[in-house]
Amino acid sequence: MSLVDIVRDAGIIGCGGAGFPTHVKIDAQVDLVLANGAECEPLLASDQRVMEHYADEVLEGVLLVMSHVGAPHGMIGVKEHYHRAVAALRDQVDGRGNVELGLMGNYYPAGDEHILLADLTGRIVPEGGIPLNVGAVVSNVLTMVQIARAARGRVVTERVVTLVGEVSEPQVVIAPIGTPVLDLLLRAGPRIPLEDLVIIDGGPMMGRIVDTTASVNKTTSGYIFLPKDHPLVQYKQLPMEAMVRRSVAACCQCRYCTDACSRYMQGHHIEPHLVMRTLAYKLSEPTSAMTAAFLCSQCGLCEFACPMNLSPRRAFAEILSRLRAAGVKNPHHHAPKQLHEFNRYRKIGKDRITRRYQLKHYEHPDLPLLRMDDPPQVSISLVQQTGAPSEPVVRKGETVTRGQLIARIPSGQLGANHHASISGQVLDVTRDRIVIRGGR
Repeated sequence: MSLVDIVRDAGIIGCGGAGFPTHVKIDAQVDLVLANGAECEPLLASDQRVMEHYADEVLEGVLLVMSHVGAPHGMIGVKEHYHRAVAALRDQVDGRGNVELGLMGNYYPAGDEHILLADLTGRIVPEGGIPLNVGAVVSNVLTMVQIARAARGRVVTERVVTLVGEVSEPQVVIAPIGTPVLDLLLRAGPRIPLEDLVIIDGGPMMGRIVDTTASVNKTTSGYIFLPKDHPLVQYKQLPMEAMVRRSVAACCQCRYCTDACSRYMQGHHIEPHLVMRTLAYKLSEPTSAMTAAFLCSQCGLCEFACPMNLSPRRAFAEILSRLRAAGVKNPHHHAPKQLHEFNRYRKIGKDRITRRYQLKHYEHPDLPLLRMDDPPQVSISLVQQTGAPSEPVVRKGETVTRGQLIARIPSGQLGANHHASISGQVLDVTRDRIVIRGGR
C-alpha cells in the first residue's frame, strides 16, 4: 500500500489550518518537504508540546513524506525561542544531511506556509498558488506525527488542544476527536460563571467565536476562554454592517493596513486600504482592489495595524463570499520574483499582539501536556475537512470500537475518512455529524 493510501485510510487532514486532506497534498513530486512547527498564534502551545514530546515521530513523518514525494531535502520550521522543542528536534536531526532545522523569530504570522517558505528558503508562492507551485510540500508537525503513526497502523482519533484564558488550570490536553468543549472547560476549571464566558476556537488572531455545543475537530488547535466584555470579544462580535458603516466614516487611507499585510510583503498585488475605499461605493463590477480578496490569508494583521479599529480582513471575507457566489474566478496570478524590500523590517512580534489585545496575563510558557480520559459522549463532525461532507457508514444504535471507520470519503470527491474516537453506541447520525455515547 502506498503512503497516499495509508494516509487517506487513516483520515489525516491538515492540522494547522483549513483541514485539507493530506493524502491529496502528498500525492506529488517535489524537492522539499517542510514541517511547520512555527505555531505563531499567541497563547497556543499545542505544536510546541508535540515537538518536545514526539520529536522522533515528527522526523519519522518528514522522512516518510520525503521518500514518497522524491524530495532530497527536508526541513522542520520552528521558532528559535521554543528552546525545549528546538533541543528535542536537534537531537533527532543532528548528523543527518537531508533534514535540517529552520529557525525563525518570534513574529506573526510565521506559521502561514507562504511566509514560512519565503523566510526559510526564499521560495515565493505565486498569487493564488500553493507551495507545490514552488516545489514544496508543507504540513503541520502534528500532521507529520499522524503520518508516522498511520504507517504503523494507527488512525486519527485524537487531537492536541491548548486550553487557556479564564481557567484555573491552563494546559495542553490530548483529547478524543469530538470531545465537547464544555468537557474541556470543566476540566480546566472556569474562573468566572459560564454565562459570562465566550469561547474562541483557535488563536486570538484567526480564531472564531463558537457556542457551547462546539466539539473538538481534527483542526482544533486550542480554545481560549474570555470574559464576554473583553475587548477582543467585543471586536470579533461587531456586526459586519456596523463595521462597514464605521469604515465608510472613519477610514483615512493611511495605508497602515497595507504596510502590515503579510501577503503584500510577499509581493502580491493586495492593498487592504484600497478595499476599504470601495466600501463607500456601490460598484456594479468588481475592481482589482476587490478581487484581491482572493489573495487575502485572513491573518488579521490589517486589523492589528488599523488606528481606527477597522477590519479590512472582514471586508475581504465578505467580498470574497459575494464574488464566489457570483461565479467570479481569481484573476490574480502574478509570480513575484522577490519579497517587498521592507519585508524583513515589518515583522509583527507576538508580544505586540498580546499587549494590543490585552492578552498578556493569559500567557503561560510552560503549559503541561496531559492526556484526558474518554468523555461520556463525542460528537464527530463530518464537515471538518476541505471538500465534501463524509458519508456515514454506521447507523444509529450500532456499537462501535475506537478506531473503527464511521464515515468515508464520497466516491470521486475531495474529502476525508473519520473514525470512532471512543468505543460505545452510536446515538445519532445526521448529514453533518455522528454522536457516540461511551460504554458498551
